[in-house]
Formats: sequence, structure tokens, C-alpha cells
Amino acid sequence: MRKKYSFLVMGSIIMISTISSAEFSFAKSEPVRGLLPSDYGLFVFVQTYVQNPNGELVTYLASDKFTFLDVESLNILLDNERLQTDRILTINEQKFEIITREYSVIYQSENVIASTMLGHSQNGDSMILARFAHDGYPVMPGDIVNTIWTFIRPID
Repeated sequence: MRKKYSFLVMGSIIMISTISSAEFSFAKSEPVRGLLPSDYGLFVFVQTYVQNPNGELVTYLASDKFTFLDVESLNILLDNERLQTDRILTINEQKFEIITREYSVIYQSENVIASTMLGHSQNGDSMILARFAHDGYPVMPGDIVNTIWTFIRPID
């Protein structure tokens, strides 16, 4: 029986400090840089942009370099979260699935965000699937943080 996962986006050091490290397997926690679909069966790219309440751009970050990436769990999550709008692209007779998910959070208080993370929550348990650590950016009350995750993986 397939487990159903749902996306959970976490982006605050405060949130991470409340999660016990014993809940996670860090066996795969070595830095992961410049992945290609042929290397791991999955390419991940994340873009984060912050807008103030007036809609003005405050911060933009983008990366394909992750400090943690659980490829196996990400593939399970993506298998379970397929949408009709996910695209297929063919390059040199190889088909690739292009999956894009966007999430927005409106901050209610001042904070500094030092990581962009993707996780899932099931039965009250949370697990980090991807983490992009960066220098951090400040957010103020009313700021909107938009995160766009793009996944590319070969398909048969």
C-alpha cells in the first residue's frame, strides 16, 4: 500500500530548532552540489523571493546546491503528488518529467530565514527532504515569502 505524503515547506531556523535531530536520518547529509538527473535520477532547483506588503521585491535567492537532499524520499513524495499539470519534455529521445510546486507564506512577525527547506508531514511526524542553507534574509510583518521548487527526473 502506497503512503500518501503532503508537501510541507519549512523556512525558519526557529522551526528547525524545535525538531529533534533524532527524528531524522543524517546518513545522506553530506553536501549535494550540482545534481543532474542522470547522477541521482532527480534534479532539484529552488527559487525563493520575498515581497513586502506593497508587492515590491525585497529578496531573491535561487540554487541547485543543497546541504541536504533525500532523493529516495523525494521521489516517493513526487510519485504520490502527481498532478495533471506536470509536464513531460523529450530531449534526445529521453523523456523527463518536470514538476513545479509553489508555496507562499505571509509572515506575521520579524524574523531572519537562514534555510529554505522542503519536508513532509505524516501522522504528526515531520521529515526534511531538501535543505538549502544560505546566509539568510530578514522578513518583516506582512512580507510574503514565495518558494518555487522545480524537480526534473527521467522517465521510461
